[in-house]
Amino acid sequence: MNNNLISELLCTRISHDLAGSIGAVANAVELLEEGDMEFLDDIKSILKTSSQNLSNRMKFFRLAFGLKNTNLDDTNMVKTITKNYLSTIGNKDFPLALAWNITNIKNNRAAMLMTMIAADMLIRGGTINLYDNDKKIIAEFSKTLKISTEKLDKLKTILEDGGDITDATTTPLLVLQSDNSKLYVNETNDTVLLIKETE
Repeated sequence: MNNNLISELLCTRISHDLAGSIGAVANAVELLEEGDMEFLDDIKSILKTSSQNLSNRMKFFRLAFGLKNTNLDDTNMVKTITKNYLSTIGNKDFPLALAWNITNIKNNRAAMLMTMIAADMLIRGGTINLYDNDKKIIAEFSKTLKISTEKLDKLKTILEDGGDITDATTTPLLVLQSDNSKLYVNETNDTVLLIKETE
């Protein structure tokens, strides 16, 4: 896959993930301009929530997809940014939680991307467990959770058979595969594991 196509897919994915909150901010500003103070509390709430979501997602995208910077070596910061990103996807009834047990800072970016892939598959919240060892990084979640079988099957098809990866939702996977490392999905009776083998 050429770099131009990867860039197009990345721009599409990020634009899509920011569009909702940007639209909410625009609508709130429009209501302010109309001068109807009856909705002032609602407008404040919309602006606060949407601006926080935009900030959390932008910080995550910068680390996950941007040029490498020293912040990627700060595990506590990476963990916090990743948890905050998940808070923009889940909701109060079905929150997404993260159990971060990544011990090698070199795995931080890959762990962020694996979190993103796992979060895409969880429909009604749940916990994503991240951990690594000398040879692998693993993102794990329970099969008792509500999972998009369509997205899981698509992921397995891509990893096992080299299926179509020109859908913008696969962007995290493209970045993970950019170093030609092996990725695969392992399912047990209880869990789904996305595994990246490291050097």
